Amino acid sequence: MARLLIIVARDQPELWELWRGWFSGIEGVEVILDRRRGERQASVERHDPERPRVDRRRDLAVADELRSSGSAITRP
Repeated sequence: MARLLIIVARDQPELWELWRGWFSGIEGVEVILDRRRGERQASVERHDPERPRVDRRRDLAVADELRSSGSAITRP
């Protein structure tokens, strides 16, 4: 399992290629494209009583980072 997860915005495929190249072969690092689509991305702000608040705050931080820089580094 990855210790670090690098998520790249879907509209940044060049950045995804770059990060993948830099981290290829490094154990514990996984680089992925953001899998969320459309409405689901906006729904991250809605409260889901089944998910702990910590995860919700992390989701919001990741979404903000994806919008501002095109990628986010987090733990899986």
